[in-house]
Amino acid sequence: MRPIEFRAWDETEKRWLNIDEFFIFYDGTIFLVTWLDDSVYDDAVTLDRAGEDIKLEQYTGLKDKKGNRIFDGDIVRIDSLEVFNLTSNYNDTPVRGSCISEVKIIEGHTYVWLTPIIDGKKIRYGARLLLKGLSKYISRNVATGSVEVIGNIHDNPELLGGAAE
Repeated sequence: MRPIEFRAWDETEKRWLNIDEFFIFYDGTIFLVTWLDDSVYDDAVTLDRAGEDIKLEQYTGLKDKKGNRIFDGDIVRIDSLEVFNLTSNYNDTPVRGSCISEVKIIEGHTYVWLTPIIDGKKIRYGARLLLKGLSKYISRNVATGSVEVIGNIHDNPELLGGAAE
């Protein structure tokens, strides 16, 4: 069983939050708790309501080839696309190369979104060009062998071609 861990990003202040606990209420409201003194449980506490301005991102349970934990929202470099068994629609030859992708957790499974530009070239998957990329499941052996965390969508949007804020 994988550990259940989260990290929190404050979209308003553009910074990571330290959270000790969080609560999810019946209406979906999320409160983040930070204890101000670790030695005394009853001491002062800060309580922040998490909404659209605070993003919770879950640990996938996977580590990259350098041993770094991989979270939802991380940006990874995939060194070898051969692990996904992709083929070109031109002649069914295996797609080779590397790409940079965003990690997403969907229904409890970890995926990367392979961009259609790999090693500077437009790639066609199957019969059509996928303008928004192709999702692929990441297994533990793929993560530890071919994946490296190089940033996240908040601190490094430029890695995916987005604007840096």
